[in-house]
Amino acid sequence: MDIRAQIENKFDGKAFKRPLFYSYEGSLRFELSECGHYLNQFLTAHRKGMEICSQVFDGSEDITICVRIYGGKTLLSTLSILKSLRDAGLYPASGKEHWTEFDEEWRGDEDYSGSLWHFIAFKAPTKCLINALWCALSSDFGFIEPSPMADIYLFNLDKDVMVFPYDDRGMDIAGPNKQFLKQQYQQFGHYLLEYDREAMHAVFG
Repeated sequence: MDIRAQIENKFDGKAFKRPLFYSYEGSLRFELSECGHYLNQFLTAHRKGMEICSQVFDGSEDITICVRIYGGKTLLSTLSILKSLRDAGLYPASGKEHWTEFDEEWRGDEDYSGSLWHFIAFKAPTKCLINALWCALSSDFGFIEPSPMADIYLFNLDKDVMVFPYDDRGMDIAGPNKQFLKQQYQQFGHYLLEYDREAMHAVFG
């Protein structure tokens, strides 16, 4: 089974809906960055993200990464972003899957008539977590490179869990493996986003 089919089957077609936390019932949402200089915000977010992801991918030899890029009808329209991903080690020469989707929210809007989401999925060694989180969390900072304009999704398909670090402010974890999510809820409760803590407590508390 290809990567796209596995993601669709395991996550009920909700993996790429945003916001993930509200789209996939029984998810976790973590707060990452804190106050201070933008470098401190970024490095704190990266440290927390790595701490959590190290548990999600503990014991795994590789991770499944899916990059989502906004572009035109062909992948060539995203060439500059692909170059940035390649520089970050997140665009392998082979073993990639590519597919496109039209966002229903764009229907009827002429500005988006030629637009598509481009998805590029591949497997990578777990050491690439550092690079993947860097690219995901640097998206809102204009002074930190590389910073490809792309959404980065991380999947542990063996544990049936996914991670979406949407920017330096936070990161969602979702999937059908509720027992594993409860373990993360308990272990990293001090990082949970306060605004949504009540909703998470109702499921995992």
